[in-house]
Amino acid sequence: MLGQIALLLEALAAFGLTAVMYRALLRLAKIDPTVLAIAFYMVLLTVSQYAASKITNYLGFLVPAGTMTYVATVAMLDIIVLREGFHYARNVVLAGFLSQWLITAVNYVVVYLPSPVAPNSIYEAVFSTSARVAFASPIAYLAAETLDAYMVAKIGGAVWKRVIYSDPIAMAVDTLVFMPIAFWGVLPPPDFWSSVAGLLLTKISLAPVVAGVVYLNRRYLLKAAYEKAS
Repeated sequence: MLGQIALLLEALAAFGLTAVMYRALLRLAKIDPTVLAIAFYMVLLTVSQYAASKITNYLGFLVPAGTMTYVATVAMLDIIVLREGFHYARNVVLAGFLSQWLITAVNYVVVYLPSPVAPNSIYEAVFSTSARVAFASPIAYLAAETLDAYMVAKIGGAVWKRVIYSDPIAMAVDTLVFMPIAFWGVLPPPDFWSSVAGLLLTKISLAPVVAGVVYLNRRYLLKAAYEKAS
């Protein structure tokens, strides 16, 4: 059973580490909360791109391992949207989209540089995601995150509104854009549809976790970031 919920535990661990480091830097280094949230947001996106190329198991479904950073990414975007508004957050999302293409391009340059030490196949396993995953991830991210930021800005900051409106719609858009581009024709049809269903189920099952995390952030863990927004 532990193996079946490992992704959930890792998602919580990723958020916990993000929150602890964010809080520490906010207090000790006196970094602007928005700047700090953007920095963490970009790092989480990069981790997601690498991890998405690995398929793991969650509640009996096949899902991309990059889903583990989902909760922490939402928490950082929440800070950005509520501090700065939709238009600012939209530009951050766009910057994240472009940065993921830059990472992909640099990875391919690194992979194809000649090496006298080891064959390129070894470096491909370390530095590159599949071309389709690298192509699909930024596109799905841009569509889903822009929509999520827009809905959060429009419907207000109440946590329950995120669970009912914003998060489920953004999750569905992300999955329905990412999976066909990344894995259609690569995975056998049963595995493909299992992955689609699994990714939707995973993110929906994480919605209450996201709501709890955002609530804790606003009231306790990262309260200072929100207070300085007013």
